[in-house]
Amino acid sequence: MSLLSIVVPCYNESLNLSKFYTCIHHQIYTIQTQINPKICYELIFINDGSTDDTLQILNHLQQQDESIKIINFSRNFGKESAILAGLQNSKGDAIVLIDADLQDPIELIFEMVQIYCSNKTDIVCVKRTNRKGESQIRAAFSEVFYKIAQLISEVRIQSGIRDFRLMSKEVVEAILSLKEYHRFSKAIFEWVGFKKVCLEYEYIPREAGISGWSFWKLFKYGIEGLVSFSTLPLRLAFIFGFIFSMVSFAYGAWIIIDTLIFGSDVKGYPSLMCAIIFLGGIQLMGLGIIGEYIARIYEQTKNRPHFIIKENYDFKE
Repeated sequence: MSLLSIVVPCYNESLNLSKFYTCIHHQIYTIQTQINPKICYELIFINDGSTDDTLQILNHLQQQDESIKIINFSRNFGKESAILAGLQNSKGDAIVLIDADLQDPIELIFEMVQIYCSNKTDIVCVKRTNRKGESQIRAAFSEVFYKIAQLISEVRIQSGIRDFRLMSKEVVEAILSLKEYHRFSKAIFEWVGFKKVCLEYEYIPREAGISGWSFWKLFKYGIEGLVSFSTLPLRLAFIFGFIFSMVSFAYGAWIIIDTLIFGSDVKGYPSLMCAIIFLGGIQLMGLGIIGEYIARIYEQTKNRPHFIIKENYDFKE
């Protein structure tokens, strides 16, 4: 390996960037002194429409280190777009993807590079061993999401696996070959395959700033992930429709037999109203599921870019 690319999505991380850079620079120094002094590096920061001083701090850091490159988005396009932009502009033989919030164990980069250079794997990822430090409600919903994803998705997404990872150039090229508009990296990383080694670590609390991931944003992100990598919801809509149709047919036949043979009075409107409302709810749910997939087809056919770059700092051909 001659060049290591480090891709860092940033959104309102002004309070963390200086310490983050210091930690990264220490890891690079350790890699060059203990693994291979010929390994060069590039730091690619993607400013995802930050509203604080993130861009100004990045520009200041760039004056100190010519290996820093900055992609500045025209607005906030989301972490998935920031990851995509960073990977597209990376030139390294190996690429490290890491957040700037200091919640990923930066010290593991040395071990990642060590494992990669020993030709043992194509991907070195990390897994958080517990959810200590998260709210109980958020942790519970996260676990439910991963359980549902494992049941219905064509790829197995493990709980605790982070976006923080080292990937070979071949892996990154495979990831970039996937052209879907709604990207869900956690599943994409699994879908492309390749040989993998997983390192474990314990929860690291956020030192400064506020996470940009609200509960609602995480919920929408989870729905996108489930829909993007599974068609099972469509099959379930058909199965439920078929089952309730059969139940309704059987119930109708029973009413006819009960009335003609046993002379029972036809039941009143309450049961009819309950049946109509219940089946109406099922139909609306089915239409909603279908609508989610149709919306993705519509957005894919518009062929809009994932992001718009306002400025590139120090990218040379």
